[in-house]
Amino acid sequence: MDEPARWYHLQGEDQHGPLDLDTMRRLVLHGTVRPDTYVWADGMPDWLPAGEVPAVTPPADLRGRLDHWR
Repeated sequence: MDEPARWYHLQGEDQHGPLDLDTMRRLVLHGTVRPDTYVWADGMPDWLPAGEVPAVTPPADLRGRLDHWR
């Protein structure tokens, strides 16, 4: 069985993680991780803004209700 990806996010100069995907998604919903927050997980070639990473981007029907994700 494959080990789940470990996720990280940057807040300023500080790197946070490792986190599981469910925890990362909760941080998105609570506004800690925003579309412009850089995230990285095992297997990604480089850090990317969360808004460009489908695994952590909220579903379309929810995005409109998240002020921090508009």
